Amino acid sequence: MPVTFEPHKRLETLEDYLNRIHTNLPLEEIRIQLLRCRIVGYSLAAEINEPAYSRDYIDQLFRRIYQSLSEKYGQEIVDPYLDPCASQYQILDELKSYLSTDMGERFMIFVRSKFKQAFVPTLRLLTDLCRKEDKYSWEEVKAELQEIMQEMDVDVTWVECEERLERYMKKIKPIMDLE
Repeated sequence: MPVTFEPHKRLETLEDYLNRIHTNLPLEEIRIQLLRCRIVGYSLAAEINEPAYSRDYIDQLFRRIYQSLSEKYGQEIVDPYLDPCASQYQILDELKSYLSTDMGERFMIFVRSKFKQAFVPTLRLLTDLCRKEDKYSWEEVKAELQEIMQEMDVDVTWVECEERLERYMKKIKPIMDLE
């Protein structure tokens, strides 16, 4: 099958991947891949720009995936977008915990490689979606991410992350109901 950039086909391919994600990855990697895939899903929904493929469509897709994974693993695997305020703290804590826990070099290489595509945009979205007054600001989250990136020796600059993030946020803003 030829590679296509057509967003409907890419979304279909993403959905197929999500339905098989549990078959070949450890749970920790699945959770990170789901963050990255959600970012891609929102981007594709914005490109498609049709009412049938809205933010709600993407959110429902991921709720089904998280429910399916919870059933498969016999534990609750929570969709971070259900409580963006709590999730921004949780994800930052998880990233910090990888520094003090021996997760294995292969896993750490994987985490470093997903920083720009998964963690930075996810934490920006969760920060923007959190409506509480006492939440972390993006500046606070950004400072923590920069510190974690430095400690993890992530091979990407913050400037690269922000350039990509700026383009992404501009693209998805219409479907995300963000200020």
